[in-house]
Amino acid sequence: MKNLVVKGLTGVIMSSAQPERLAKFYKDVLGIPLALNRHGNMPEHWECDYNGIHYAVLKGKENKQPNETIVLSFVVNDIESFVTAYDIQLLHPIMDLGEGAYIASFKDPDGNILRFWMNKNL
Repeated sequence: MKNLVVKGLTGVIMSSAQPERLAKFYKDVLGIPLALNRHGNMPEHWECDYNGIHYAVLKGKENKQPNETIVLSFVVNDIESFVTAYDIQLLHPIMDLGEGAYIASFKDPDGNILRFWMNKNL
């Protein structure tokens, strides 16, 4: 069993009672180029391949409890610019992790916690 290792992350698949609203947020605010698509036996959904990761937003039932245990982190060049440009309400002040790294957490329209990460030294 020595060669059984995960090679990497291939996809971020989300479901939402309001998939259009959620896809619009990820597209307009985070710049992930989601587009409406339908293929195979899949119902119509929003999807794209972006920087080596497949993203999809599917129609699902209302989630009574948003995800707070797995946090998607998105690399940005300037956290403050995103926060200001899109009037993002942070869950905590921008945190200095040391060595030029910073994070800030916020929620998407479904209440899932997301994080911006930047490194001023890169």
